[in-house]
Amino acid sequence: MTAKRSFKLEFSHQKSNNNVAGLVVGALVGASLLGTLGNVQTAFKSFDNHLLVSSQSEIFNSSKYQPIVFGSTEDLKQQDFTKIDRLAKELNYSGQSINELAELLQQKATTEAEKHRIIYAWITQHISYDMAAFNDAVYHDQYPDVDAPKVLRDRTTICSGYSNLYYALAEAMNLKSAIIIGYAKGATPSMERFQDVNHSWNAIEIDDQWYLLDTTWGAGSIIEGQFNPEYKPYYFATAPDEFINSHFPQDTGWQLLAQVYSRGEFDNLPNISDRFYNLGLELVDRQRYKIEALNGVKIQLKAPQDIVAVASLKQNNRELPENTILVNRQDDNLVVNVAPPAAGSYDLSIYAKQKDDLGHYGEIIKYKINAGGATTKLPKIYGHFNQHQVSLIEPLQADLQPNWSTYFNLVVPNAIDVQVVNTTTEKWIPLNGYGDTFVGNVDIELGNTVVIAKFLGSDQYWKLIEYASVENQ
Repeated sequence: MTAKRSFKLEFSHQKSNNNVAGLVVGALVGASLLGTLGNVQTAFKSFDNHLLVSSQSEIFNSSKYQPIVFGSTEDLKQQDFTKIDRLAKELNYSGQSINELAELLQQKATTEAEKHRIIYAWITQHISYDMAAFNDAVYHDQYPDVDAPKVLRDRTTICSGYSNLYYALAEAMNLKSAIIIGYAKGATPSMERFQDVNHSWNAIEIDDQWYLLDTTWGAGSIIEGQFNPEYKPYYFATAPDEFINSHFPQDTGWQLLAQVYSRGEFDNLPNISDRFYNLGLELVDRQRYKIEALNGVKIQLKAPQDIVAVASLKQNNRELPENTILVNRQDDNLVVNVAPPAAGSYDLSIYAKQKDDLGHYGEIIKYKINAGGATTKLPKIYGHFNQHQVSLIEPLQADLQPNWSTYFNLVVPNAIDVQVVNTTTEKWIPLNGYGDTFVGNVDIELGNTVVIAKFLGSDQYWKLIEYASVENQ
């Protein structure tokens, strides 16, 4: 019998930011964090965004752009921008003239959509995030020059500089855009001065319709204190009902939503990453960030069949044992069961990836759980449980009663044999297989009990689940 844990926990960091143009005094600092969960990469936002804004920013008040027609992001997604993205990347402009760069970009694009896209693609692939400036702004109240010509000259900036440069290039190409200031989740540390405005981004008009974009978050991330360039098309013309999960404009007219959110409603939306939408996930329930729980918590996500997920639960930044989390595949849904060990406040993070992706999982959504008391512990889950999208129907409690017959019922896709093994006596008991479903009664003995499986194309057995069995004191 061979059994291996397929992942462990470890973390690194990621960030990204934007600044406001010459029309804004001071600078916004913003970024996102990237961590890893074992061989699972987790993307989530943290740290970054401060801004001092002059009254001149009123020039971008949404009331001056009325009527604002909301664009169809679905229609825009049907356009293939692959060539535009490549041309933008290959344009290694070394000059310092905004008008000259705008002319070069405009020569490679035809429609308004292509022109806006090539500006977005050029900035996000040629302007790096300035970590030194971010740290000076956040921790020393020293803000960089975020004027568009300065950003183009230095090829590095923070969030206000990104949005300023976008606006300047769009203006040079006779395209309509606006600079938006507001609050972005995770863009700055939890400091009082960052609670209202800490980030800037842009709105753009394409064929008389308006869209939202964020070149800071589209440019990359920070890993272990260093900027990691990573082009993210997601933040170009992002659907407003997705953008609102992370970006709250000071001027609510720039939400581009028929039903606007209040700041309180925004704060209580789950923290959802771009990866969530890129993987085709949908929320089935738990539409609010804060979850009040008297017992356990169950969260359901609609997910394509090729998506696998894991989760972690923390309290006071301390990772809790695996038996507080269980992620099950149930038909079209991923079901996350959470068992807080005691009353208190907990942070839940869920990570996902495509099943055949050999890289890391990435963080897709975060919740805050306020538990009213302890919940029955869940069994310990091993990596192959998630990788093979196993569904555990029962038993769902970690501790099994010794000298008692317990019914096992689980779905193990592509398994050719499933056994229940007592690790003390080394007694193996096979479960009855009916297609992918394996069931059977097992007489539980003292010691640990594990469920193992052998899959098609392999001679090894892999641990899926582990239970404990102790006598009542």
